Amino acid sequence: MTTRRAAIYVRISQDRGGAGLGIARQEEDCRALCARKGWEVFDVYSDNDVSAYSGAPRPKWQELMADIDEGLVDAVVCWHVDRLTRSPRELEDVIDLADRNGLELATVTGEIDLATPTGRMIARMLGAAARHEAEHKAERQKRQRRQAAEAGKVAGGGKRPFGFEDDRITIRENEAETIREGARRALAGESLSSICKDWKVRGIVTAAGIPWKPCGLRRMLASARISGRREHTPRSWWETTRPLLGEIVADAVWPGIISYEDSDRLRALLSDPARRKGDGQNRTYLLSGILRCGKPTVDSAGVVIDPVEEPEKVCGWGMVGRPRAGVPRYVCPNTPGADSCGGTATNTARTDEHIRDMVLAAFDSPALRERLQEPDGDGSELYEKIRADEEELEELASEFGEKRISRKEWMVARGPIQQRLERNRAKLAKVSRKAVLLGFVGSYEDMRCRWEAMNDSQRRAVVTAAVRAVYVVPAPGKRWDPDRFIFDWIA
Repeated sequence: MTTRRAAIYVRISQDRGGAGLGIARQEEDCRALCARKGWEVFDVYSDNDVSAYSGAPRPKWQELMADIDEGLVDAVVCWHVDRLTRSPRELEDVIDLADRNGLELATVTGEIDLATPTGRMIARMLGAAARHEAEHKAERQKRQRRQAAEAGKVAGGGKRPFGFEDDRITIRENEAETIREGARRALAGESLSSICKDWKVRGIVTAAGIPWKPCGLRRMLASARISGRREHTPRSWWETTRPLLGEIVADAVWPGIISYEDSDRLRALLSDPARRKGDGQNRTYLLSGILRCGKPTVDSAGVVIDPVEEPEKVCGWGMVGRPRAGVPRYVCPNTPGADSCGGTATNTARTDEHIRDMVLAAFDSPALRERLQEPDGDGSELYEKIRADEEELEELASEFGEKRISRKEWMVARGPIQQRLERNRAKLAKVSRKAVLLGFVGSYEDMRCRWEAMNDSQRRAVVTAAVRAVYVVPAPGKRWDPDRFIFDWIA
């Protein structure tokens, strides 16, 4: 009689400390079972710290399935069916392999004969029971995480968060100052890519010791943690990507590094879908997208068209940087299939200087300085509304947690509050002009010095704080004409 080649499969999703559930104990018991049956151990397939329920990839499980399909394995030995799989779908795969390859399944906790209908029924029942238990466990863990969040407690696991010591409560001051700098620069309109490049040059790295990337910086600056608040981000097991923003459910047990107001503005700014279309990472021309083609698209019969007053009568396409004969220019792109006309161009260097001078001249105004000193009533009001809605959501969650309202009632009441909160956060994302200008506006000479010290991302933030767009009308000749530029100023 040919000796069966047995594959031992062991798995643990976490260290439960229970009898027989550790990887080493599972393997020991499985080897003893193989010895009693007279089976040769072909190999041990170990997926450590991998949950079968979560849907996360199990490399050794996939390897085992491939070896069975190739006929290298005649039997599978595991501690219990729920160590093999908690998915009825995967169990059916094992049963199909048993049909094709005469596979035997043996478990330390009891015999299961996949060759008989009764054995398959028992395996399916055990698999269904394991799935049921896993789903209940997931619900319990989800509720425990929310309770911890609502109590403002520290979330365990993973590396320490940037800005805090290993206890996750004590502030690491040198990193905290970096966070404050990043917050100021992001609120001033500088791109995350620009900040990351600067930090890389200065040797500023993450808590893991690697250079910052825009996606990591966005997640860090948008987190409620840095303002001393506890955020809860519920996620179902099938969701592989954690949302950028969670629900702020409580004040945390640790102190904040930045203020609630700045945190709210950052969360609104960094979650704005329009921002995600481009973060300035590939832009090499200062005014790309700010300049718009002002070439008329209708027969004006000699009447001059004002692009600001009648934007529908001009091309309006965003101009981009395109050199010609080595000379940088802004052009309306002649892109096949697009509505751009391709009929307007202007010299980059002279245009940048002209727009700079016009913007600085507009800022060199006593009236503007007076407006900057006025309290930002709209911003303060938005902060209060956002905070009130967050507190209302927190109270609502507490009502549901204490079973004073049903889940349906909680969902119905939560919907309009969440929508209102998102609207106010979107409005708050736009209240950034003042933050940009407060640190920039001064005398014309001072502003010129600050401008020269800035990178293009910072300069764009200043320009976009002053104008919505600058329309460039076609040149009447080849000479430089500053009257070609029509400004759509922000009042």
